[in-house]
Amino acid sequence: MQEKRGVKSDGKPTIGITMGDPSGIGPEIILKSLFCSEIQSICSPVIYGDAEILNEAKKLTGIKNELKIISVTNLDKNDLSIGNPSVKGGEASILYIREAVKQALEGIIDAIVTAPISKESIHLAGSIYPGHTEMLKDLTGARNVAMLFEGGDFRVVLVTIHCALSEVPKLITQDRVFDAIELTHNSLVELFNIPSPKIVVCGLNPHAGESGIFGNEEIEHIIPAVRKAKDLGIDVTGPLPADTIFYRARQGIWDAVITMYHDQGLIPFKMLSFDDGVNVTLGLPIIRTSPDHGTAFDIAWRGKANPSSMIAAIKVAVNLARNRAPTDKL
Repeated sequence: MQEKRGVKSDGKPTIGITMGDPSGIGPEIILKSLFCSEIQSICSPVIYGDAEILNEAKKLTGIKNELKIISVTNLDKNDLSIGNPSVKGGEASILYIREAVKQALEGIIDAIVTAPISKESIHLAGSIYPGHTEMLKDLTGARNVAMLFEGGDFRVVLVTIHCALSEVPKLITQDRVFDAIELTHNSLVELFNIPSPKIVVCGLNPHAGESGIFGNEEIEHIIPAVRKAKDLGIDVTGPLPADTIFYRARQGIWDAVITMYHDQGLIPFKMLSFDDGVNVTLGLPIIRTSPDHGTAFDIAWRGKANPSSMIAAIKVAVNLARNRAPTDKL
């Protein structure tokens, strides 16, 4: 039987790191992140991946640190399609996630940080999921989840995630918007340790619909959701036009911006926080963060990958684990 770790008396939580697609930059940015003295001082990392692939990545980076590895697969780098999506890469990515989630649910690790996966690879491997978020929802049995992006200046939450832009209007319902507001509020209080969070909601249409001139989603769904949240005592504002909301958000007026669809929130976020942005999955019974970028197949296994976002993801995971841990473990 494995010993449950938990946040240790020295305040260092155990952070599980999934290796992501082995043909991408995951192995490289993990090694570079764990070589960082600050990361070594704040957590006890465990990698869910492949020992042989990580040894190859050590040769690439010149980093020789001893690592704690749970070797879920037994791959040969020569058999990988480096820099390309593949069945093997997708299968491996899924196996790493499943094992890490299992151990997180058992309390063996305090949080998961996921290195990037390729959506094309996991689909080639037979996965039905658009990405990490939907897979983690099913693996943990979570009822309602959302993607929150943590950056240096503000946080962004998405109401809809991975879907065609043409599908977005029909997915913007009062219940869906309200759930995002409520989940964001509760998560900011419980995970981020913000006692009285301030939230703002984007409109879907130009000028937030301009009283119905440019669309009715605000009138029919978004405004009623905001009112319902206010009635419950949540400090929420909106809907406000998306073309000005981020300028004001950078001034620190709100703790989170809730956007209606993927690019509405992520274009401004990544423009400002690409190198150190972090994705946090809200609503899970476990803590999960990830870098705010993909597999970067174009620079995979060339020693050029920037680990800044992975380092930031580990730091956020550590902070959230400490916030969630019982006080007697700190």
